[in-house]
Amino acid sequence: MKRSEQNKKNRSKLTVNHAAGSRSFQRTRACMKNQESSNINPAELYKKNYTNKDGIWTSEGAREIYERMDAFQRQCDLEGKTYTEIEVYSEILGKKSGYVRGLGRAVKPPPSSTLTTQSSDLQHQLAKARDEIEAMRAAREKDLQEFAKKQVEMEASAEERMKREQERMRVEHEERMQRNKSACERSKSAYGQKYRRNWRRKCPL
Repeated sequence: MKRSEQNKKNRSKLTVNHAAGSRSFQRTRACMKNQESSNINPAELYKKNYTNKDGIWTSEGAREIYERMDAFQRQCDLEGKTYTEIEVYSEILGKKSGYVRGLGRAVKPPPSSTLTTQSSDLQHQLAKARDEIEAMRAAREKDLQEFAKKQVEMEASAEERMKREQERMRVEHEERMQRNKSACERSKSAYGQKYRRNWRRKCPL
């Protein structure tokens, strides 16, 4: 079997196929370093190896791995952590038989203690973030409860003021009606007395 046919057969067994052909990943890296800059973005190196000349991914799996790499790098940047190309590939793709997936057999993985420390740090950061989110949620719930309590108190106070105002108006109305009634009775009494005096003058006994 020809070498090209064997390579094609081997690639057909992979779940994620690269688009670099017979060119090694390290050669691709060297080309990018010469063309772009001395600092090669690990995620962009992966993208270079797994997209064709038109920028189309070789598979959906390759695109998902790139997105995971990019997200991992962004998280490290946000946390102020440094990372190497080998660390990114080891974290996302893992190790196999003493080499780093995606970088070829010539690249050796970092000591397991390094990855363990990074994983522990990441877990610590995630736990801290969860605690902060929980604290914010608890504070928000407390604020909402206090707001609801004050609203109930304000409504109760407004209702009490309304009752007192209604009672005041009722008392004033009753007092006004009582005054009007007394004035009317006094007017009737005065008119009756005047009428009786006039009648006596006209009809003396």
